[in-house]
Amino acid sequence: MSVNTQAGPVLVYAPDRGIGDLMWHLPTFRAIAAETPEGRVVLAARPSSRAGEVLAVEPTIGGVIYARHFTGPLKGVHEVIDFWRICREVKPRAVWILEKIGRPAQAAWLAGVPQRFGFGLGHKSQERWLQGPFLPKAMRPSHRLDKLAAFEALHGLKVDSREPNLLVDPQALAAVRARFGDRPGPWLVLGVGASEPARTWPAERFAAVSRALADLFPTVFWLGGPNDAPRLMAQAGAAFEDGRDVLACDLPLDQGAALIALSAGFLGNDSGPLNVAAAVGRPAVGLMGTSPVPAYSRWLSRLDGGAGRIADITVEEAAQAVRARFLAEAWADRDNPAA
Repeated sequence: MSVNTQAGPVLVYAPDRGIGDLMWHLPTFRAIAAETPEGRVVLAARPSSRAGEVLAVEPTIGGVIYARHFTGPLKGVHEVIDFWRICREVKPRAVWILEKIGRPAQAAWLAGVPQRFGFGLGHKSQERWLQGPFLPKAMRPSHRLDKLAAFEALHGLKVDSREPNLLVDPQALAAVRARFGDRPGPWLVLGVGASEPARTWPAERFAAVSRALADLFPTVFWLGGPNDAPRLMAQAGAAFEDGRDVLACDLPLDQGAALIALSAGFLGNDSGPLNVAAAVGRPAVGLMGTSPVPAYSRWLSRLDGGAGRIADITVEEAAQAVRARFLAEAWADRDNPAA
């Protein structure tokens, strides 16, 4: 092992793949950053988290570097080498590994990082390379949010709230206002994309919900990725004919977040945009399939079809969930002159 004698930044490694996972971890990133004199950290994350885009204007993140995901028989070797490369490039004085895995811990030790912390959870393959304290083995089955809270307490990290309070790029907000600002409000955003079929509610049902809520929302945006557009047009193309429903699958990620932030509320699949909606403080109703996200934010409520079957959620249930919260919470567009 070579010893790193440079006073480099603090590196935080969050190996989860999704945008939602990133939102859960954001209070922890900020708490670690608050313990540093510079008030920020460098984040190592998976490319699929799109952390560089999602956290582009987050002041506690001084930079994002991507840790590749490997497969195959030499996966472990490649992951050690890749994180060793990251440590040699960043030259951190400390590494925080927000997981139990041993390979980045070994890589940080090999790279000579002086301070190395991680979950532990009784996994000797990690603990042998790190300094404690560690989470107990009994917490292995606990949800990630519970592990994060326990880890923060163990290390004296101050987290006042689990709300992500994601900051949105002002330029993205301006671009969305310029494109859609003349649309009458209040706006509803439908999060129609998802990473897998088991988490995807049928497009025809989203169209039916939009019609059922026409008295509340003069404009409804269908937010997904570029690959979702052909499916949506094939399954629910008639919904876009009168101009009230707007297909918004061409927005870059920062503008998608801005659209949600400017809207009155959100209804959508258990996916990244649902977590972004809660993170930017917009009322969000999540349609849950497999492995449903917990209601970790006061902005988030859930509809669960039972046994992981998102298709069991009816149009009536979804529409009523939105209507009830709209009336109880007096939903309104945020800073939208057309509202």
